[in-house]
Amino acid sequence: MYLFQRTLIVCVCAWIVRQGTLGAGQISRARLVGGNSNGTGRLELEYNGEWVTIYGSYSSSYFKNIDAKVACRMLGFGNSGVAFVYTNAPDLFGEGTGSVLNHRFQCKGNETNLRQCDTSSWSVSPSTSHTYDVGISCEPTQLRLADGDTPQSGRVEVFFKGQWSSICDSGFDNEDARAICNMLGYHDTGIAKAFTGSHFGQGAGDMILSSVNCKGTETDIKMCAATWGKNNCNHRKDAGVNCDSTPIRLVNGPTNSSGRVEILHGGQWGTICGDSNFDKYDVTVICKMLGIYSPNAFGHRNAFYGEGNGNVIVSSLNCDGSESDIASCQSYAWSVPGSSSSSCSHSNDVGVNCDGVTGIRLMDGTSEQSGRVEIFHNGHWGTISDNYFDNHDLTVICRMMGYEYSSKSFFMKGGHYGNGIGEIVATRLQCNGAESDIGQCSATWWPQTKTESHTNDVGVNCDGVIPIKLLEGDNKTTGRVEILHNGKYGTICSRSFNRLDLTVVCRMMGIENIPQDAYWYPAATYAQGLGEIVVSDLNCNGIEHSVGQCRGTWPAYSSCDHSMDVFVSCNGAPEKLRLVNGKNSYTGRVEIFHAGQWGTICDDSFDRADAVVICRILKFKNPERAVAYSQAHFGQGNQTTHIVASHLHCNGLETNLGQCTPSWNPTGCGHNEDIGVDCCPGCQDIIIG
Repeated sequence: MYLFQRTLIVCVCAWIVRQGTLGAGQISRARLVGGNSNGTGRLELEYNGEWVTIYGSYSSSYFKNIDAKVACRMLGFGNSGVAFVYTNAPDLFGEGTGSVLNHRFQCKGNETNLRQCDTSSWSVSPSTSHTYDVGISCEPTQLRLADGDTPQSGRVEVFFKGQWSSICDSGFDNEDARAICNMLGYHDTGIAKAFTGSHFGQGAGDMILSSVNCKGTETDIKMCAATWGKNNCNHRKDAGVNCDSTPIRLVNGPTNSSGRVEILHGGQWGTICGDSNFDKYDVTVICKMLGIYSPNAFGHRNAFYGEGNGNVIVSSLNCDGSESDIASCQSYAWSVPGSSSSSCSHSNDVGVNCDGVTGIRLMDGTSEQSGRVEIFHNGHWGTISDNYFDNHDLTVICRMMGYEYSSKSFFMKGGHYGNGIGEIVATRLQCNGAESDIGQCSATWWPQTKTESHTNDVGVNCDGVIPIKLLEGDNKTTGRVEILHNGKYGTICSRSFNRLDLTVVCRMMGIENIPQDAYWYPAATYAQGLGEIVVSDLNCNGIEHSVGQCRGTWPAYSSCDHSMDVFVSCNGAPEKLRLVNGKNSYTGRVEIFHAGQWGTICDDSFDRADAVVICRILKFKNPERAVAYSQAHFGQGNQTTHIVASHLHCNGLETNLGQCTPSWNPTGCGHNEDIGVDCCPGCQDIIIG
């Protein structure tokens, strides 16, 4: 019986051996074949003197990376590389020959030999297809960057089977680029930009890697989901990366921190498109790249600093401001020499001013704080158009100049301080008043301003001071009004001049509260000025600090001449009046001492209310009893005597004629219309003797 059992066991074992089943303990060695290196290739195991391949299936469900880790340790690689299973080894390393081992190893990863992974028997079949032979890699993937702008950028190439080959750009993105930069040791740049479409030129050789799908944290591209082996890609779809800061410079600006933005890409310097997406966040990142961190930085579109050459490399730039390089911002694909992916032209090139300071000055003003506003641009000074200009813009400009904006400050349109030359740098300036520089304001900037004219150059007066003087008067508060303009004193036309305007003029003379009997009139012949008539049609509301804050016509209407120069009396002294050719002291022709000489008044619209005021000025008791006479009732004045006024339009309550609204220096009147008054009707002169 014992002999029979022993014989049966021997027979069964012999049958099992013939069928190809053997115990794990009979595996002796492992090797890698077809990979042109000791650490990559088709995995083969030796048993019973025969080298067999391993069945892996396309999904790697039979032989996994953790199994490959044990195989690599068995091959002597320890933990030196990334243990990785190629599911399509026949495409990469060729098909094996001989038998195929069909077994799920289910290693834990800490074994030193595949024999230790499973104690169950392994099935070896000489007839199984080698279509799913397992290939593994036990060494780090070798990568390099070729034809880049810097050593840290270029076309991505992987060393495989003794040659360098490109990676297909299908699905290639910034996460893949980040993983590749990690592999290359570029961890600290903060930049990982993916490029597609053979951005850095076309490579050579087979393309064995496609559909890369990394998370960005991997340290070897084999740790990413990817397809290794044959694919339909060609070298027009080579992938590239930039792991370095983008080379950047500013060109044609007035300072080292301003100018047209240019970046080096594809071996050439190119520009950035200033489309509608370009904003302060993009400016922040660009200036950060240049090492400038000013919160006041601003940018310009439309080739403000001139048009560049070469490619418009980046368009639709969309940074959020946190990036350290524009390569990390969203944008359209970057273009390279010879490509036409961007529809943008150099007329849209962007520029930045990273310090946020515009060169500015005031020219041809009446004081240090006034003048035509000029901006330094393109190597010379240009101007600002007055279109849309308002007090918010004035506030910012005064602040830029180091002057304080106050209620006295004002601006002047229409080339008030003379027409500038060169470019009109900006128009439609629309500041909100809080900006530190007009570059931060919304505006239309050069070269979009080419159609503007220097006749609209804007000027400002930050201190509100207009030098003023009174000439040909009896005292410091009486005389012809002249104000400084364009380096010379000129007059004010009396057209539309009224008491509110008088109030402002007297305030400019230092008289804040003018008396009720202050008055004005057109200058007499001998008191007329010379030179420019600076303004006409003043329309003050009476609260302004100077006529510069009033509405008006600057320069004056051409219909104004010096016979209409404004003459004022701010001290309220009553006019000098006298009665001439009457029968007694309280009757006679009315004559007024005007601008240094005696003259008469025309009787147009003359009435009793006017006579009452005249008698009040002459200090007669009960002036309300006055009687008015016209048509030279008391004789005509001398033909050489000037007719000073007509149409007095008094209401009877005034204390001087300046408070009425007379027409000064009338035309069409003759001395046959001289007025007269009786200030005490019914009175008799005292008879002496």
